[in-house]
Amino acid sequence: MLEKTEERLKAEQIKVGNLFKQFIFEVPIYQRPLSWAEEHFRRLADDIMDALENREDHYFLGSIILKRVDDVKHEVVDGQQRITALIILLAVARDIIKEVEDSHAIDNATREELKGLRETLQKYIYQPEDPLMTIPETMRLVPWRDLKAVFKDYIYTEGRTKELIRYVESRMGNIDRQSPIFHLYEAVKTFYEFYERFSDVGELKGFLQYLLKQVYVVYVRTDTRTSAFRLFNVLNTRGLPLTAADILKSVNLEAVGDESERNEYATLWRNLEDDLGREKLDRVIGFIRTIFAREKAKLEMYEEFERLFNKGIIQKGVDFFNKVKDFAQIYKNKVFEPDISVDDPASRNQYKILVEVMERFLPFSDWIPPLLYFSYRFRDDNYLPDFLLNLEKKVFIEWCADFTATQRITSSIGIIRLIDDLGDPEEVINNLLTRKETVQRGRERRTIDFTNKEEIEKILIEKLNDQQFYTLKGGKLARYVLLRLDMEMWDENFPGYSNISTITVEHILPRNPLSSSHWLRKFNKDQIKEWVDKLGNLALLSRRKNSRAANYDFDKKKERYFAVRSTPFRITQMLQKYDDWTPKTVAERHNKLLELAKNIYIRIKSK
Repeated sequence: MLEKTEERLKAEQIKVGNLFKQFIFEVPIYQRPLSWAEEHFRRLADDIMDALENREDHYFLGSIILKRVDDVKHEVVDGQQRITALIILLAVARDIIKEVEDSHAIDNATREELKGLRETLQKYIYQPEDPLMTIPETMRLVPWRDLKAVFKDYIYTEGRTKELIRYVESRMGNIDRQSPIFHLYEAVKTFYEFYERFSDVGELKGFLQYLLKQVYVVYVRTDTRTSAFRLFNVLNTRGLPLTAADILKSVNLEAVGDESERNEYATLWRNLEDDLGREKLDRVIGFIRTIFAREKAKLEMYEEFERLFNKGIIQKGVDFFNKVKDFAQIYKNKVFEPDISVDDPASRNQYKILVEVMERFLPFSDWIPPLLYFSYRFRDDNYLPDFLLNLEKKVFIEWCADFTATQRITSSIGIIRLIDDLGDPEEVINNLLTRKETVQRGRERRTIDFTNKEEIEKILIEKLNDQQFYTLKGGKLARYVLLRLDMEMWDENFPGYSNISTITVEHILPRNPLSSSHWLRKFNKDQIKEWVDKLGNLALLSRRKNSRAANYDFDKKKERYFAVRSTPFRITQMLQKYDDWTPKTVAERHNKLLELAKNIYIRIKSK
């Protein structure tokens, strides 16, 4: 009886190579579809590459939860996005090797070696028949139902991954960028770009060896779906679990020798938790790690701070608590509830609103550590508005240029180093966008030349002029851009957005007008496709969308926008000047918004 109970739940650390030798995975019908986007795929590959370059003995990829079907076949209850990404990463490597193998520039011995490497990779991706184990030929991962045929044709069939890129790009105008097939395309394209960093097959082979032999996951296997779901819920439960901040508090209190002082810092910590909340205090501690480590996190938070303590960058005990107190106060006053003391009221208000927009509507926080450190180093709020304007410009253009999470963090750390190197707030502001980056690990960092107006305009307009602008970055880019443009339209007395709980993006020309709609008399199908998701056709509302009102004619929509009170958004108020909404008027508004964006981002703020 005991042996049977133990078999019901099994947890084991396993190499990625062994994972793809021992298991057949199925994505059950109840799982969400493939939803990872370019950033997730790039981060996965970059993190593994960073571990390899840092000569780390192993890299831990996290845990997965499996429900056992039989000795080999398992349903993936949690971890399907990572497993899918790894399969695609291997498939792209297989096809790159096949391209070299098929070229005429290699000798027969090399060709045979590459053939063996390619065939070995294919065995990790596609399960060959094993008559002794009575395992039939099958997909290593049986994917979501709507992707099964695509996987069979382009991922599991050798030499076909690049064909998937061509297939999707030839139909780009008709493919939903939130669809699973588009995410599959993003994965394949991202991994081809990632492998371009290798100069030859030998370097690629070294990466694959590290991936298969030194990258680990922990799989937790259960025999029933009920227990698998219960385990999933336990591992992902919310509440008050022990956090990295809790551990750091305990370790640093032990390092404070005087008992009364120890009690003082324990009280300080409790007050910070009450003031900011546990989650935000944890966040601040992560920012402190970035500021003082000056590199991307590679370990758990506690281990990262142990490295800082061991190097003497931060002293354990009193110094740690004082830094947490300082940065928590700066975070509260400059980011969370921004209210700076400056000589110019207009600059004070602009700073407050811009921080609010960035904090609420940018889907990442890499810009916060440089802002905190600038305030920490110079302690003069009068410099903050100009610093923030240049910082926001850098952050936004890099977002438009599709910087990865790793590239954004690297850029953020570069600003922190700049603050130390120059040591003068005016010099930092004047050089934030113009200083050239250094070389790291023998590879040039990805940078943008902000003094090159043509380069900045190309990046900006390529995104803002995209025919599917509304859907870019999961819809987050459209809302941020509209708010940033709206902010620019106000004077110094603008109250900001803090009192607006709901901000939604509205299509003026509806996405799917009814066949009887008057819109089809003003726009033909090609014009609808061209304009419906572009910047010029979008507005902001301060209330939930009303799907029934989507097909109202333009006059009735304007009544709806302005019936109760004046909309709080100038970018929506500008619609009042238009008597009708046609291809000509939407193009006119679109071009005006593009010009406004150029005025914001194609200039460098100096002190």
